[in-house]
Amino acid sequence: METIRITVVTSDSVEELQVSPGANLLMAMVQAKLPAAFMCTTGKCTACRVRMDIPSGSAAPASETERYRLGSEQIDLGYRLACQVYVQGPLTVYL
Repeated sequence: METIRITVVTSDSVEELQVSPGANLLMAMVQAKLPAAFMCTTGKCTACRVRMDIPSGSAAPASETERYRLGSEQIDLGYRLACQVYVQGPLTVYL
């Protein structure tokens, strides 16, 4: 089975996760016991906002929820809502 590498950078470590294509980023980080903040899992609270490097094709563009909750400026700076990101290729998350 194919897996995709997610690199998670925190203030004191770098972790690598292997996930299946289509995995929800927030759930993958929670299952790996990484310090991922969240409250609602639907994008309404924005607690799971993270900065990311997403190469083209590694995740869909920002969802309507993300565009509404974060705004284009934050999205342009690389911020996304982890609960709205479904992994399709390697990417890096900064917590």
